[in-house]
Amino acid sequence: MANLNTEEIKRLKKGEFCGLLATVGSGIACIELIVFLSVAIALSRIDFRIYALGVCIPLMGVFALLAAIFNYKYGKPLDRIIKNYVQEVFIENAALMHPERDNVTYYISNDGNSFFVKTNNFKELIAFDFSAFGKLSLSRKATITTAIIDRLGATFCRLMERGGKYKTVSYCAVKDGKQSKTINIIENGTPDKKIYKNYLKRQ
Repeated sequence: MANLNTEEIKRLKKGEFCGLLATVGSGIACIELIVFLSVAIALSRIDFRIYALGVCIPLMGVFALLAAIFNYKYGKPLDRIIKNYVQEVFIENAALMHPERDNVTYYISNDGNSFFVKTNNFKELIAFDFSAFGKLSLSRKATITTAIIDRLGATFCRLMERGGKYKTVSYCAVKDGKQSKTINIIENGTPDKKIYKNYLKRQ
C-alpha cells in the first residue's frame, strides 16, 4: 500500500525551511542594496556606496547560493516523494481510473491534507493522503496538483502507445463545489502536444 515516510519528510522539510530563510535573506540584502545605493547617489555618500557594493552584493550572492543548495538537497527530494506517491496511488487504484472508457474526465479536489480524483460520474474516489507533510502551503498544493495532472498525462500517453484508443481525456479542478475550466489531455484521439512532449522527456 502506498504511504509516506513521515520522519523522512520532517527531516527534508527542516532543510527546505533553511532554504526559505536563505531566500528571505537574499531578498533583504537586495532591498538594502537598492536603499543604500539610492541614498548614496542622492546624498553623495561614498560610505553608503561602499557598503552597498562591498557588503550587500556579496550577501545576496551567498544567500542565493545557499538557497539553491538547500532547494536542491531538500526541496527536490520532497518533490520526488510527492511524484512517486501519486504514481503509486494511481497504480493501486488503476481500475478506478476506468481506462477502458474512451471518453473520461477527472475531477481533482482538495480537502485539507487530502486530494481526491473522481472519474466521470462514478462515486468512487481515488484518495491521496498528504497528512505526513503537515499543513500544506499553497505552493505545496500546487506541486501536488501538478504531480496528479502530470501522472494522468503520462498514463494515457503510455496507454495510447500500447494501442489504447481514446476520443477525449480531460481534467478539471473542483473547489467548493465549483469546477474550473476543463483541460484536455487527449482531444479527438490526439494527445496535447505539451503533455506528450513532457511524457517523452521522462522516457
